[in-house]
Amino acid sequence: MISSVTVTYNPDIACLRDQLQSLVGQVDCCIIVDNGSLNIVEIEGLHKEFSFDLIKLDKNFGLAYAQNVGINHAIKTKGADYLLLLDQDSILEPDFISNLLLIYQQNNVGILGASFYDPISGEIYPGTSYKGPFISRVPVQEFSEVTFVIASGSFFSSDVFKKVGNMQEQLFVDYIDVEWSLRAKSMGYVVAMTNKAKMAHTIGDTRLKIFGRTISVHSALRRYYLVRNSFFMLRLSYIPLGYKIRELILNILRAIISFFTAKNKRQVLKMICAGLRDGISNKYGKYTPK
Repeated sequence: MISSVTVTYNPDIACLRDQLQSLVGQVDCCIIVDNGSLNIVEIEGLHKEFSFDLIKLDKNFGLAYAQNVGINHAIKTKGADYLLLLDQDSILEPDFISNLLLIYQQNNVGILGASFYDPISGEIYPGTSYKGPFISRVPVQEFSEVTFVIASGSFFSSDVFKKVGNMQEQLFVDYIDVEWSLRAKSMGYVVAMTNKAKMAHTIGDTRLKIFGRTISVHSALRRYYLVRNSFFMLRLSYIPLGYKIRELILNILRAIISFFTAKNKRQVLKMICAGLRDGISNKYGKYTPK
């Protein structure tokens, strides 16, 4: 029994329809957990068009909370043996699930991530591996061990989820997939990616090239979560020291770049400071303006 879990928040309906269409015939059960979307009526329209379980939350409880709701529903109510997490803008290619399952079972892996590409540029994103504070990004092969996988396209068994535990709801959004991957690795599980399962997926609000490197440019609110949640990661005993060192340095650089490239510098600076304040004071959950 294979179940997909998609968390939605004000999704592009046409894109979500494409995702649902790409799931037809690939999974036994499709679950959508909506985080208080303003266009819930349109999502309900898709519910009539496609056969999926729709769980409607009355407000935005955060990505991790909604993922936990969907995953636990799939396991406890549907009896799912395997789960696939998806963002609302990810679209699967044919034979995606069958290829993931085959690679997963052949390689004794804990979490298996799919290969993904930008639907507009066609750029194929590489896998990410850390060696101390240094990072290596290499093309994904049939089976490539990595340090972490992004949530969308991640595939794992219900047994793995039960042992690793729920996603960290305190994070609300950002670093959720990295933390869960590293927690799984600390328990001895292999985390890997495969190029035998491909999907279209977009990372970040926009992409910007600086000194030959491409970085994601996020909104002021997302910058708050990125700054704040990095402190959460620094406090965890199972996060490798090399990752912590790199994160500490790069988070400062990313915040500086975010400030200088932003149109509304005042707002971005305000949210960076709020992220520092709440991260240092160990305050997590949904952002609450002072």
